[in-house]
Amino acid sequence: SYFLLPTFYNSSEISKELNEELQNKLDLNFKFSKNIKYNFFPTPHFTIKESKIIGNQNEISKINKLKIFISFDNLFSVKNIKVKNVILENANFNLNIKNFNFFKELLNKNFEKGNFIIKDSNVFFRNIDNEVLFITKIFKMKYYYEPKELKNFLYSENEIFNMPFSIVSFFGEDKNKIFSQINFKSIKLKINNQL
Repeated sequence: SYFLLPTFYNSSEISKELNEELQNKLDLNFKFSKNIKYNFFPTPHFTIKESKIIGNQNEISKINKLKIFISFDNLFSVKNIKVKNVILENANFNLNIKNFNFFKELLNKNFEKGNFIIKDSNVFFRNIDNEVLFITKIFKMKYYYEPKELKNFLYSENEIFNMPFSIVSFFGEDKNKIFSQINFKSIKLKINNQL
């Protein structure tokens, strides 16, 4: 019965609280549909169909399925719900010269108490006229905190122009440099990069 408590929450109230939690945790503005469902298996979480990420009053992403996993603590109180892991599935990201840093800026967020995962999604890079320049497929992208290294990491498995590759990125100690390693296994090529 303890785990079923969130099923009795008011959907508009829980939508507001989840949105505020995501704003605080990830600095992302989500727009939810009214279709919010609660599940307690394997751990308590909310599933939201057809949501969006908005940035500077523009739509950055359309998300087919959003899963927000919450902490076991404070299930009695809507206002004290804490977001742990966030999973985006079947999302389409629209990036251009104004917001191309979207994935890099996420590395600065707080992942000590939960991961941010993107699965089976696409990134459309567009020019000023909104024409698609190229598309990158995301099989699985994961932002996580590594306690031994005391820093956030990004690991992603992608595909561009039918060529699969993986990428690992992290900020240096002074947060002024970002280090990346891109691995194209099919052509046995590794690229180490520093920005």
